[in-house]
Amino acid sequence: MAYDMNVEGGNSPSCHHSPSPEPVPAGGRPSKLTAELVKAARLEAEHGFPVALIADRLGVGRSTVSNWIKNADTKGEDSLEYKFREAIFLADAEKCKKLLSGLQVAAAGDTANGISPNAWAATWLLTHHPRLRDHFSDAAAERRTERKTIAAVVDAIAAAGLTPEDERRVMLQINARGLETPEGEGEG
Repeated sequence: MAYDMNVEGGNSPSCHHSPSPEPVPAGGRPSKLTAELVKAARLEAEHGFPVALIADRLGVGRSTVSNWIKNADTKGEDSLEYKFREAIFLADAEKCKKLLSGLQVAAAGDTANGISPNAWAATWLLTHHPRLRDHFSDAAAERRTERKTIAAVVDAIAAAGLTPEDERRVMLQINARGLETPEGEGEG
């Protein structure tokens, strides 16, 4: 579903674009990519929309947008594909910069102005924002979960009544799969 988008307004959540006629590529139809669409995409990215939603909001297929971005380097810096990718990525980088700056203020607080530090806001944004979560996810929680799972497996093996040799073989299989057993466990 495409939204009516008004590029000139800038503040409107919707924008309307009328594509300029583009030459028809050999064996294909005219490209929907125009300078106006590049501007509209940048505005959407500045508002924090991910690429998939930018495509939806511009009324362009997600695979088409993905191809524009993927082919940007092969088309060259003067191409609309390159300008489209740069518009989205630069706007997204600027948005991330503002978020990080805001997070630093929220995390540190501003006692002179009566603002207490807010570690929860910083943590939530760092672990949930699509461009940041891969870098700031809670790896410690993943390790805790892994340790609890391994402990439960070790307890289940112990409760299964295996012979020491069978128990040792199971523990070796667990280690072979890259999981570490708790210290002193599984040694028979």
